[in-house]
Amino acid sequence: MSDEEKAPRIVVRDRRAFASDGSRRPDAPPRSEPPAGAPSLGSEPKPAAEAPAASGPAPGSAPEEDPRFKQLVSLLFSQAAMLLEQTAEGAEKSGSATGAQRAEAIQGLQAVIGLLEVVEEKTRGRLAPGDARLVSQALYQLRMAYMERSQASGP
Repeated sequence: MSDEEKAPRIVVRDRRAFASDGSRRPDAPPRSEPPAGAPSLGSEPKPAAEAPAASGPAPGSAPEEDPRFKQLVSLLFSQAAMLLEQTAEGAEKSGSATGAQRAEAIQGLQAVIGLLEVVEEKTRGRLAPGDARLVSQALYQLRMAYMERSQASGP
């Protein structure tokens, strides 16, 4: 057998609905119907009174707490806690972590604190009171721990 007969045959099918000149191709699959309530091309936008309600909270009402947001903050906080342990190991168990490893852990801790600061800044005013409190408490605890570790390790 030759190499051409052994190789699997590859077939390329063009599934684009429009030709290069912009006209609809005759062999293109039929159009699917737009979802109900979706605006069609050329239709006028609905007045605000008829528009469906947005998925976000109504103006003036407090947003609901989101368990996924708590998971995100907990994930970042636990990562910072692991980095804090790495910085503490050198001070408590003399010699178990090198200076370079402690410095790397401190830099990682700074990065996690920076991420939480961005989360706090970008979500300010749009979080449920409990979620906002969670972020601010996590930031406070991590900043205090960072200050202790950075002062303990010295320059």
